[in-house]
Amino acid sequence: MPELAGKHALLKMLQAEGVRQMFGQPGTSEAPMMDIMPDYPDIGYYLVLQEGVSIGMAEGYARASGNVPLVSLHIDNGMANGLSLMIDMKYSGTPMVLTAGNKDIRKMAPGRSDLAEMARPFAKWSTEITHAEQMASVMRRAFQEARTAPTGPVFVSISANAFDDVADVDILPSTDVRMMPPADQNAVEEACALIANAERPILIVGDRVGEFGGADGAVRLAELAGMKAYGHAYATMNFPTSHPLWQGVLNMRTQEAVDAVRAADVVVAAGCPVFEDFFYQPGQFVAGDSKLIHIDINPGEIGKSEPTDIGILGAPGVALGQLADQLSETMTGSQIEAAKGRAESAAQASAARHQAYLDLAAKGMKSSPMTGAAMGKVMADTMPEDVVVFNDGVSSSGFVFEALQPSTPGSYYGCRGQATGWGIGATLGVKLANPDRPVVGVIGDGSAMMTIQGMYTSANYGLPVVYVICNNSSYKILKVNMNHYHRLNDMPMPDHYFGFDFPAGIDFVAQAKAYGMHGERVENPDDFATALDGAIRSGEPTVLDVIIDAAL
Repeated sequence: MPELAGKHALLKMLQAEGVRQMFGQPGTSEAPMMDIMPDYPDIGYYLVLQEGVSIGMAEGYARASGNVPLVSLHIDNGMANGLSLMIDMKYSGTPMVLTAGNKDIRKMAPGRSDLAEMARPFAKWSTEITHAEQMASVMRRAFQEARTAPTGPVFVSISANAFDDVADVDILPSTDVRMMPPADQNAVEEACALIANAERPILIVGDRVGEFGGADGAVRLAELAGMKAYGHAYATMNFPTSHPLWQGVLNMRTQEAVDAVRAADVVVAAGCPVFEDFFYQPGQFVAGDSKLIHIDINPGEIGKSEPTDIGILGAPGVALGQLADQLSETMTGSQIEAAKGRAESAAQASAARHQAYLDLAAKGMKSSPMTGAAMGKVMADTMPEDVVVFNDGVSSSGFVFEALQPSTPGSYYGCRGQATGWGIGATLGVKLANPDRPVVGVIGDGSAMMTIQGMYTSANYGLPVVYVICNNSSYKILKVNMNHYHRLNDMPMPDHYFGFDFPAGIDFVAQAKAYGMHGERVENPDDFATALDGAIRSGEPTVLDVIIDAAL
């Protein structure tokens, strides 16, 4: 075993794990590592000015590249700034490793923070390295934990003495555990019997469908059974949304989504929570006389909140493919004909839904300022086919999603969870994973201000992303949710919204220029189309401050 200082063992382990991107906001506790970073030029270090930006960059990079990134935070203060986004990563299962330097382990009497305990609620695994001898083995396990299903963020605190002490260590990488387990065949057969005999089956897909097995199985199953297809906790392309069976994303705080689920006699939910929402609603979302089939690679999700009739543990995409194979072999002629009839009805409903959006967008083109629906339509009509979009449009995100109809894997990413501030950093991470493709981040004005410092990182490293800021001078999403709150509690709709507006406004062009980016304000669809096309073609970091209507 080679004898190495802990700081060298750390960076050599990162090399062994294939880390090529590190996102950091350094402090004194990281000084030993930063001192030798120039000796490891193959590890790209991206300096951020606020910890939420580094978490966002790692999120976007991990999802777009499939690699496990490293985030370097700073002791308790800096780490705390990153925790607000870490909680979403634990919920969504984004794999990454986060580290933070800590005081020397010998400083127990003066006092030192227990960083591992602070991070534990937000991490899949959280621990501290207190001796150099632990460096290689702990980092090896950290990457193993992060990338092994159920995936998630891992946190490692490193005491100051462990950086500089010398120890004999083995620089050996973790094992890439390929978890694509097939589903139990008996469960598959039972589920297919329910689906084949159903009159109103629906399919609900979430992000883990795309991550574990892909969307092909979901499409084949929906087509064979004539199932309406929905998304839930859907932030990555897991079912082609231009498909005629696609019905949109379920937001369970809306009556339309609740009615869609309760109308089904068989619900197949794969790779998603069943169901996730902030608001409490009494009873169950799945009707009492309906059957729920829940497929997930995370055993903690199955049966977590809704009574489940058939729970299938396995890679969701693989399991859906097994269901499709089984159905294709066992469906009778009458069942096939019934499925065709359902598919025709579903296609009509899907076409009507999208046409309603197009009509709304056309109307919004004529208003001043334009609406969020119009903004999304301009983007869909203007951007090149190879564009990659990160959608953090918050109250405008649904319009952008419907306009784009993402149907190609790797072309679209959205926010996971409830935290705000993802988009500025995540767009940069997506760009690092797609250096040869144009990348556009759609960011709500309130969310943008959470991590506005990411504009510096874009300019400093010449990362040519285009930020489309949805500027309605308000926290419009809070107004929407206030309406849901009133409706769910049988209260009259509010006649005012306290503390949700930005009366002074925010000048994002000035913000962009302050950080060294090009900025342009646009207020009508034609100017937006011209500015967006020019920004993408320029290959320069650009902010488009798009003024949109704030009306509900």
